[in-house]
Amino acid sequence: DSTQYCSLKTINELISRINRNNIGNKFVVMVNYGDYDLNQIQEYDSKTSHISGIRLAFHKNDYKNAYNAAKLIKTRGYDLFIQAMVTQSYSDAEILDMLNIFNDLNPYAIYIVDSFGSMSKSEFGRLFNLFNHNINEYTYLGFHSHNNTQLSYSIAIDFIDLAKNRNIIIDSSIFGMGRGAGNLNTEIFTNYLNSSYSADYRITPLLEIIDGHLESIFRENPWGYSVSHFLSAIIGCHPNYPSYFLDKKTLSIVSIKELLSEIPEEKRKKFDPDYSEEIYINYQSRIKSEITSSEFEPGNRSILLLASGRTTKLNEDEINEFILKNNSLVIMVNHINPSFNYDYVFISNQKRYIEALPVIKSSKLIITSNIDVHARHTDCIILDYRKLVLVSHKNNDNASILLLNFLITKKISLVNIAGFDGYDILAINNYSYEEFGRVLNENELLKQNDLNRRTVKELSEKISINFITPSIFEKELEIKTLGIIPARYESSRFKGKPLAPINGVPMLERTYNQAKKSKSLDNLYIATDDERIFNYCSSKKIPVIMTSKKCKTGTDRIAEVAKTHNYDLYINIQGDEPIIDPRSIDQVVDAFRKFGNKYAAYNLYKTISKDSEKNSNSIIKVILNSNEELVYMSRYPVPYSKSGDIPEFKKQVCVYGFTAKSLKCFSANKKTGNERFEDIEILRFIDLGYKVKMIETIYESVSVDYPEDVVKVESILNRRMQL
Repeated sequence: DSTQYCSLKTINELISRINRNNIGNKFVVMVNYGDYDLNQIQEYDSKTSHISGIRLAFHKNDYKNAYNAAKLIKTRGYDLFIQAMVTQSYSDAEILDMLNIFNDLNPYAIYIVDSFGSMSKSEFGRLFNLFNHNINEYTYLGFHSHNNTQLSYSIAIDFIDLAKNRNIIIDSSIFGMGRGAGNLNTEIFTNYLNSSYSADYRITPLLEIIDGHLESIFRENPWGYSVSHFLSAIIGCHPNYPSYFLDKKTLSIVSIKELLSEIPEEKRKKFDPDYSEEIYINYQSRIKSEITSSEFEPGNRSILLLASGRTTKLNEDEINEFILKNNSLVIMVNHINPSFNYDYVFISNQKRYIEALPVIKSSKLIITSNIDVHARHTDCIILDYRKLVLVSHKNNDNASILLLNFLITKKISLVNIAGFDGYDILAINNYSYEEFGRVLNENELLKQNDLNRRTVKELSEKISINFITPSIFEKELEIKTLGIIPARYESSRFKGKPLAPINGVPMLERTYNQAKKSKSLDNLYIATDDERIFNYCSSKKIPVIMTSKKCKTGTDRIAEVAKTHNYDLYINIQGDEPIIDPRSIDQVVDAFRKFGNKYAAYNLYKTISKDSEKNSNSIIKVILNSNEELVYMSRYPVPYSKSGDIPEFKKQVCVYGFTAKSLKCFSANKKTGNERFEDIEILRFIDLGYKVKMIETIYESVSVDYPEDVVKVESILNRRMQL
């Protein structure tokens, strides 16, 4: 959902750097109709522009409206390339009308586009004849394909055989690199042209590019054939639909195919995640088995849900001891673990049910009504899937969540849970057994963790939940957070700064009073090595901790506190920000709730709006990657713009979040090079190779670095009082 290039200027500058020795190459850019204002493109100038053509891509419902955009491209002097996406969606009459409209502009090329990689050879032959006989004589005929059904290569060969008397263009990419199923492989196709038509394409440089660059990218972000892309092709829908349902890991391939075929034609071309979730729930809600939930009666026994997380394997003895000691009624969730005796197996997933079919007894089985039950299990307990999925957070049909929902309807007051760990994105396997159908997509794992976290939090208000094995949901429900305001008297720029009066109240006290308004802190302390600060805080009954004078930074001071105070998250609040907004502290805690230990530290940033801040060395500028992770911080105005375009500058907002582990790592290492040069503590994590998560905030704060900054803060406070 972003673009690398926002203007022809930036692309021309790139090509200037890489194309110095290849004068005469033709470069073409593609624009999606409606996504870019073509009025912004400048007139074509052969002396200054490397880009001589613009390819206009559009869907069927836009082809008439796209005419004016195409005409503008021609008017500005560029070669016009027409890309009719999902060409198969056009009727013959619509194709003839579309070609007639654009023929008037004498385009350089018009493309047949196989957007979903579903085109057969015979279908291509039909489209070729329509295009070939109805476009201008000198217009090139192009073919652009995706390789969902692995037919790009064979159709490209047929295209050459069919187009004996016409100039043609065939799109390809090195290593087949492309979104989803990828595209026709340049190295394979050019090799075919060399062997069959005595062409003289150089294959070796292509292989060097694969070896030196693309192979490593492929390992990180793979493309190519997959079942989801095959389903996309045979159904004729956006590939994200089958991927979405496959990632659920609850439906069989046959069920997904059935579900995809029910998507209306007008919905298939553009992926809609909300609609996908709606039809998934509706599909799962179809009652396939008669409901008999009233038969479940646990009596006075305590209930233990035994989920499939790997902590059940790591804590096997402790779990068995708990079961014996508490006379627990054990319900296995979506699996059977032979290491434990159990009373029931709860299954809400057709795939899991099929796996358990040979071994599970009907008297021990609880299933949901979306399961197509076998004749041997007709007397098992069957629950209403739709009612369960609507008990808590909408559309969460995780098996453990559904079972918790059921227990709530049975007025159960307390449930024990083991093996409901949450997904660890770094783990090879998150299960207590070898699971070949596990979710591998990192974003999907984080999404499911976040949904389960919110749902567990909601359910905990209706039923008491006791995790007897480690779980990220336990921590996220009951995160203990400690706010710490490091305070040093001997500041080189402003000695005695923490006790400097601001409208008659010491700065440190103002910071404390603001920070304690946060809704996320369990406790808040001042941490200092100075008796004057310690004594003042004690006199005002402000919680204060005396630390050693060995602490070189505020983070070192917090790390020392963490050794004797056990919390899940430690928030570093700058003592020289007396008007800090407490909601910025809440933002850091919320981010930790979502991502947990994935990051060594959490920090805030804000877009710089004042020119004076860009060049101030007391304002720390921030560079982020596309995941809003910290790349670098500097007191210098970065990023530098060589292009002449004005960059958007971002500044650090000094509220940090650390775990005890990351604080221990920080204090165990000496100052790193960039940290020392810039005098920015958090760069130590970057230098050591750890990730730091940045969170954008709208809340402003003012740092008191010099005595004259006091006047600035007092002025702000006075204005607020007047309001």
